[in-house]
Amino acid sequence: MRFSLILSLTGTLIAFFGLSFLFPIITGLILGENIIDISLMFVIPMFFCLIFGYIFSSYFHIEEDIRNREAFALVSIAWIIMVLVSAFPYYAAERGELMSYQVGIAGAIFESMSGLTTTGATILEITDENQVINNEQYSEGYFDAPKSLLLWRSQTQWLGGMGIIVLATIIFSRLFGGGIQVLQAEMPGTGITRLKPQMAQTARLLWTLYFFLTLTEIVLLYFAGLPLYDSICNSFSTVSTGGFSPKIDSIGSYDSAYVDIIVTFFMLISGVNFVILYYIFNHIKDNSKSIQSRIRNIYLLVRDNEELKVYLFLIVSCSSLILLNLVLEFNENRTFNSNFSHTIFQTVSLLTGTGFTTTNYALWPKMSIFVLLLIMFMGGCAGSTTGGMKTVRIMLLFKALKRELLLVIHPRAIIKLRIGKKVLDESLFRNVGVFFFIFIIIFLFGSLTTLYLEPSLTLIDGISISLSCLANIGPGVGAIGPSSTYYGFSDPTVLVLSFLMMLGRLEIITVLLLFFPDTYRD
Repeated sequence: MRFSLILSLTGTLIAFFGLSFLFPIITGLILGENIIDISLMFVIPMFFCLIFGYIFSSYFHIEEDIRNREAFALVSIAWIIMVLVSAFPYYAAERGELMSYQVGIAGAIFESMSGLTTTGATILEITDENQVINNEQYSEGYFDAPKSLLLWRSQTQWLGGMGIIVLATIIFSRLFGGGIQVLQAEMPGTGITRLKPQMAQTARLLWTLYFFLTLTEIVLLYFAGLPLYDSICNSFSTVSTGGFSPKIDSIGSYDSAYVDIIVTFFMLISGVNFVILYYIFNHIKDNSKSIQSRIRNIYLLVRDNEELKVYLFLIVSCSSLILLNLVLEFNENRTFNSNFSHTIFQTVSLLTGTGFTTTNYALWPKMSIFVLLLIMFMGGCAGSTTGGMKTVRIMLLFKALKRELLLVIHPRAIIKLRIGKKVLDESLFRNVGVFFFIFIIIFLFGSLTTLYLEPSLTLIDGISISLSCLANIGPGVGAIGPSSTYYGFSDPTVLVLSFLMMLGRLEIITVLLLFFPDTYRD
């Protein structure tokens, strides 16, 4: 393994990441925050990234293409450094008494990891209202922290959603030769489809679409009555399926049906494979064809995509089960429309791993909570920003099960497995089986470790916490329900959960390769 190449590319990525601090700096100045406080939180880590990045990219400079194993190592190493750097503003805000939350180093890393992995789990929680620093802001429902810092929380999710490393392939041409390896290592799902011959073009197209969706939601939320600041923060967290909101009570604090509908829609489409979204938008803007022809092409695209159909079926079926359960068993005096709205919102939110909330679903009947817990495992489509197992993997496991049952009845039959009309390679099923096995093992290990480190937790608490972090969801059930946070956990627990979040975001294998000796042997 060429460590010089990895260090050089890591330096380039970190330098680029340092530029992302400009947005909260500018926002803080516009909002009238103290320039010294802004410098403490953001200017220091920005200069560190720029200086560190320049030195490493220049000193270890090598004009060579990156190979698979080096791409995986680059992603993991760069991700860890970015997490540590983006944790600095939280720790600086605490030390500078700019917020009332006591996070410590471990808590700052947790909050940072939760942001970049789009998990949405937070360690921020007010324990004593007499210690509130920004009283007016807190009384309006915002977290008691500088608004520039709350924007940074959402911005890290937006950057982590599509991937810092994917964006870097657009700007830095020296990654173009090995761009496919980097994207396969960082992009969620089972892989990424080429839209253009060069991966740089593919990354540019996906980021353009990502930016367009974000900008569209910002505009819609603003016209729905949200302040521009809130619209930006919530849009960053929605399109990335992250779930951080500047308001303590999440999306439910706005108490607006229009806001709920807008956020639900963007969570839903952000759980779709971005390659499919690209083709859909291409059909929409194709002025050479009639509107009827465009609609028909989009319909055929959706009809022929088996994963997308299963994804939509899961949302409809799970929502229907929960809604029926709420109508028959939920004792709170709520209208059908209210139950319907909360059901759709929470189903989409937890299936996509966004983690926004509009109601305390922990009070729902047990069957509804179980359905929500079940869909946390699944996640959205491959090639989306969602967490979890991914819909396509669940599909492949069921296809493999069906084939094995048929082979018991017809042992000499030759049965090809397909997704749509495409015959799948047998190695893909082996990879999915291995991933599922590793996912379950790590999930159980995370549950066991959490219960050992936090003896006061119940069994359900341990299971929910481990699943929520590994599947990059954020809220769960029990001790980390929609009205609770991860505040109060010990530092070892917080660091273990941070590691689970990183494993889930980088699809487990990427991180585990760091601990495999053959990774470093040429």
